[in-house]
Amino acid sequence: MRTKVRPSPTGEIPIHPAFGYLMRRQRHPIGVRGGPRRAPRGYQLSDSDQQHVRGAYELRQRQLTRAVVTAGQQPGDAAQNLVGQLEQRLDALVHRAGFARSVDEARDLVSHNAFTVDGGKVNRPSYLVQPGQTIEVRPDRQCRTPVAVAVAGYAEGDAPPYLEVAPERFAATLTREPQRQEVPALRDLPLTIHSDEEAAR
Repeated sequence: MRTKVRPSPTGEIPIHPAFGYLMRRQRHPIGVRGGPRRAPRGYQLSDSDQQHVRGAYELRQRQLTRAVVTAGQQPGDAAQNLVGQLEQRLDALVHRAGFARSVDEARDLVSHNAFTVDGGKVNRPSYLVQPGQTIEVRPDRQCRTPVAVAVAGYAEGDAPPYLEVAPERFAATLTREPQRQEVPALRDLPLTIHSDEEAAR
């Protein structure tokens, strides 16, 4: 084994030949940990639909792209699958139940451990609530200003038909999967999901 030290490919620091060989084989430059993540590919949504969906759910482009790809890969109607993924997000259901005045406020409350799902704390806004699960406001957060103001402004009948809300208990239960025609924000959108090959044509 040679002990002679050679300069690195960049000429910055001397390194052992074996380590220099490993660094030259790295996918990313020396000193850079990891690299840019690529957005998932496979299915696309039209630009106008993307703007409406991102505005309605206040999502980043990468989040919406991941949801579209997952919806296209699942069996059944891709548009209905996308509606289910977006509407069953914890932050969206918190807003629909009247515990927050906007999706952004709901996301902030969820991130700060203000809610439980079936008794367990969940602080991930993208958590997908399944039918039969119950969302509750933690007892020590029920008197906080954002939740109290939102619940005070809640009116009977504001909740969608797939969500059973009990404002007096600060709880809401997802009774079934939401349907596309039941979501006002997505009801009038075509939501045409096509594969990358179809878009290239």
